[in-house]
Amino acid sequence: MPVRVTRGGITESIHEVYIVAMSGDGKKVAGCGDDGFVTFARSSMKPIQAIPLVESGALEKYKFEDADLAQCCASHSSENMHIERVSNMLTKLELDESFLRCGGHQPHSEETFYGLIRAGRRPTALYSNCSGKHTGMLMYCRHKDLPLDSYHWIGHPLQQEIFSILSELSESPPDTITVGVDGCGVPAFALTIRQWATAFSKFASPESYPHHAAAMKRISHAMRGYPELVGGTGRFDTNLMLATNGRLLAKGGAEGFFLVVDTDREMTIVWKVRDGNARALPPVVIKTLIDLSLLRGEEHERLDSYTAPIVQNTLANPVGEIVADVNLQWNL
Repeated sequence: MPVRVTRGGITESIHEVYIVAMSGDGKKVAGCGDDGFVTFARSSMKPIQAIPLVESGALEKYKFEDADLAQCCASHSSENMHIERVSNMLTKLELDESFLRCGGHQPHSEETFYGLIRAGRRPTALYSNCSGKHTGMLMYCRHKDLPLDSYHWIGHPLQQEIFSILSELSESPPDTITVGVDGCGVPAFALTIRQWATAFSKFASPESYPHHAAAMKRISHAMRGYPELVGGTGRFDTNLMLATNGRLLAKGGAEGFFLVVDTDREMTIVWKVRDGNARALPPVVIKTLIDLSLLRGEEHERLDSYTAPIVQNTLANPVGEIVADVNLQWNL
């Protein structure tokens, strides 16, 4: 299923996108492309990575709120609201950013980035878009009295528990899951598109999967209740949750992975842009949600700028658009 980038009335580039839509009981409803394509979910996996944290009782022990849990599931933009919350979480744990093993990178927020430049400072680990997730991992280890300096290694008990939960949710034996290293240093896991949809389908209907139901419901509620913390100002996943008033759970991942969960309709959709270019995601996500009747009229209006994003030149003049040619195949 191609997403076309046009210029001067012709197609200049094409991005191939694979899609799987799955019901809460694990049945494929519709899709497009190769659902056996093996890929990493990258940051879209953060809701699963947070399950051990919630189930451990650490949030209650250290008196953290659902907003803090949302921050633990975030790929944040390093805006003040994100940096302050992560800093406060570390302080509550009697830790500082030197314990974070995520490293620093250029913030998504241009305001933050230019502010650092003006101050003559480099972005530290605190400014990593994954610093909330890493703080949540430290919280788990603090609560369980586990090593803090190696929490990001695959052999650490926390990462082994995450691995086990992913195997369980995706219904995939551990020896069939490829293990890599994510951009922030923690283990990354590769499954087929269909297996990822199977794993996330449990979030669409947690009552039918009672083993982790309470944790999945709380994580979903936190992320949908605090979408600005999950991404940030102007971020697509944040705006999708805002436009639907938290009815949809959305989470993007690097290299063109995207996840949406609709708990009302008990449906999960995953997308993977084969060449990893995330510019293809907004139009194909919106078109897919419309075709599946998961976006209401007023919600679509709020998201209209994503339907066929305009390609601009450096003078801010429109020179083309990004168009999703969705042809879902229905499994009826």
